[in-house]
Amino acid sequence: MFIIQGVNYTHPNRDLLFADLQFTVNTHEKIALVGNNGAGKSTLLKLMAGILHPSQGSVKTDSSPYYMPQLYGQLNDHTVAEALQVAGKIAALRSILDGQATEENFSLLDDDWTIEEKCKQAFSHWNLNGFDPDQKMATLSGGQKTKVLLAGITIHQPEIVLLDEPSNHLDAAGRELLYEFIRNTSATLVVVSHDRT
Repeated sequence: MFIIQGVNYTHPNRDLLFADLQFTVNTHEKIALVGNNGAGKSTLLKLMAGILHPSQGSVKTDSSPYYMPQLYGQLNDHTVAEALQVAGKIAALRSILDGQATEENFSLLDDDWTIEEKCKQAFSHWNLNGFDPDQKMATLSGGQKTKVLLAGITIHQPEIVLLDEPSNHLDAAGRELLYEFIRNTSATLVVVSHDRT
C-alpha cells in the first residue's frame, strides 16, 4: 500500500513539478500512470521508490518496493547478479560450497540456498536461457536488460512493484510475457507509460 499525502516536488533548478499530491494505492491494486513524456511520471515513481524525496509531504508504504527504472545506463558497469542485487548471496553460496563456511557467508546467504536455481528459472521464464549472472550488463541489448530486471521480480517476489516504461525495448514475445505478468500478479503494481495500449 502507498499513501501519498500533500506531496510537493521541486526540481533542483527550483521549478515546481507537483503541488499537494494526494492519493492512495491499496494493497494488490494495479494502477497505470499514463501521460506525455516530460509530465513527471518517472519522477513520481522515483518518489514512490524512495530514490527521490518530496520537497514537502510524505510517501508512506508498508513494504519495500521493487523499482524498475526506464533507463539502465547506470547499470552498465554491473554484472547481471549485481543489477539484480543477488551477487552477495551467490558469492556467499559458492564460498560455502567451496568449504568457506564462515558466519559472514551464512549471514550473506540468509538461508537462500536455491538462489542460483531461482535465477536460472527466472531467466528461463523471461526467455534469457543460459544467462550467466556474472555477465556484464553493458554486453546486453536493451531488450535483454529489460528482461533481466523483469526477472528480478520473479527472483525477489516483492509485494510492491514499480515499473517505469517496462515495454521499452521488448519484442512481441517479451511484451506478451510482461502483459501476462501484469494480468496475473497479486503484487501491488504501479506502471508508468506514455503508451495507452
